[in-house]
Amino acid sequence: MALPDTETILTAAGLVATAVVWAVERFLPGRKRIGYRVQMDTAIGMNPQDAHSLVQLRLLRQDQEISDATLALLRFENDGGKDIVRQDYQEPLTVEFAGRTVIGAEVPDANPTDLVRMLTRNGGGLRHDGGRLFLPKVPLNKRNHFKVLVLLTGSDTDQSPEGGRAGGAAGTVTVGGFISGGRIRRNAQRWGPRKLSLALGGTFIVLLGLLGGLLLSGRVTPVPGECAAGRLTVDGSTAFAPPMREIARQYRARCADAEVTVLESGSLSGLGNLNREAGPASAEGPGFIAVSDVPAPSLYRRLEGNPVGVIVLSLVANDKAGVDGLTSDQIRKIYDGTYTNWKQLNGHDLPIRLVSRDAGSGTRRAFETSVLHSSEPGVVSSYDCGDKDRDERARLTRCEVNSTKSLLDAVDRVPGAIGYAEVYAAAQRRHVVSVRLNGNEPDIEWGRQRDYPFWTVEYLYTYGRPEDGSLTAKFLAFMDSDTAKNIMRMYKHVPCADRQSLPVAVCRP
Repeated sequence: MALPDTETILTAAGLVATAVVWAVERFLPGRKRIGYRVQMDTAIGMNPQDAHSLVQLRLLRQDQEISDATLALLRFENDGGKDIVRQDYQEPLTVEFAGRTVIGAEVPDANPTDLVRMLTRNGGGLRHDGGRLFLPKVPLNKRNHFKVLVLLTGSDTDQSPEGGRAGGAAGTVTVGGFISGGRIRRNAQRWGPRKLSLALGGTFIVLLGLLGGLLLSGRVTPVPGECAAGRLTVDGSTAFAPPMREIARQYRARCADAEVTVLESGSLSGLGNLNREAGPASAEGPGFIAVSDVPAPSLYRRLEGNPVGVIVLSLVANDKAGVDGLTSDQIRKIYDGTYTNWKQLNGHDLPIRLVSRDAGSGTRRAFETSVLHSSEPGVVSSYDCGDKDRDERARLTRCEVNSTKSLLDAVDRVPGAIGYAEVYAAAQRRHVVSVRLNGNEPDIEWGRQRDYPFWTVEYLYTYGRPEDGSLTAKFLAFMDSDTAKNIMRMYKHVPCADRQSLPVAVCRP
């Protein structure tokens, strides 16, 4: 076998070095990381010198004059590799303005916009004492950010370079706090961690391409035994449909002779379709896999289940309801009609409107089993999820929809609506709030789920054991690949292949 030439060795060495530097910069210093920077810290000049003889201007706030006024604008963001939840804050974020007094603070910008409400809500939002501003413990997913605009009075004679200098320096700004398993750091104004990470990542990709060209001479070597030809239908859970579609797309990209179609008729409907269409009479036909959020009912004795991942679910509410946390007892009383208005739960004066999944939904069965501990009320009083246009005499305003998307569409649209869905899809909606359950946030980190009951195991079912070498068998094997596992993690699911991070019994067939 020929030895690698000098060019190949040097390229490989550069690739390894770049990868190490990128990994150290991006992950090792603390995968949980809040970055901040002072974008503005400037004095507010009220009286131009040339106009003193003509006019005297005063700065008033709530009828009180403010002298030596300054404005500071700070940006905070999660620029680490992991999401940050409220429990990660051992000490909350504080901002100290040396020699100055905080008069007030607002949140002019946030992504997602729900952060504005979390940061400013009565009783738990921004507060200040003297020269210190205290920020509430808000969850921050990767790349989430918010800005805080602070009005101050007084001046700091020790104007350190640490203070922002946009528009004229006003003073020293110090940010404190403590994140468990992470850190809080100041970001550079012109060369932030994101740009550095992108630059290193780009260099890595270029070197990787060069090394691949040198070693493979432009040829791609397929993974042996991964592909099979034929047609396969995957049908069932609407909650698991987004990652499944992406996994199927990745498989088709690798295997040109495979046709994989993903449908989403609901967990129980998918199981019924599998039992009917993939039975003994059609054993030689196209493959069929059912995706279910719950174990198959006992009547489907010939179906064999393969657990693939843990899916974290959440109660979701329209943001106008004014609540972001409920207890299990409060939820049960909402669904039995004890509570009919959000003001009864310290929310806004809006009627509670229940948006439910239909009886074929595995997510609904998981909700009934792990949260309600009973069946949902059977009366459907609303067609449009907003009014009792189906049964005006019903105590509850309740509708049923046939998919996760339809449920989130309704909760996003209807003020006062509440329902349940998987966490990743809910986070994409502007007016949908994930509701804390008994004070606990839904989180992909399994260690945090001991006190959070609303999750379920996702199963892939086949009619009996698929034949070795068939497209069905090959696709099931692909579900254990790094590609499929990473897609699941991206959608906030925990792959069963990560057995070291899950209790033994969770992913047991």
